[in-house]
Amino acid sequence: MYLCRSPLIAGSFWGDIISAQRLGIQVKKDIVESLADQNQCMFVASENLKPIDFVAGELAITDGSVKGWADPHLYILYINRPNN
Repeated sequence: MYLCRSPLIAGSFWGDIISAQRLGIQVKKDIVESLADQNQCMFVASENLKPIDFVAGELAITDGSVKGWADPHLYILYINRPNN
């Protein structure tokens, strides 16, 4: 899951994903990676990410060792991914 350094950036990252979809771009892994890079959001490979706070419409998320911010929609996709 991609985590960003602030609620504002997390909202921007999610907005960029939605904007790409509205433009008819098929949002696949490479597109998400590019948008995350542009927003300076890092990929966190963890099975234990949990929300710990909610600020400005965004979730603070941690697995106990790393903390970042994500849009609630992105977190819902994370917890409902097929390998869960």
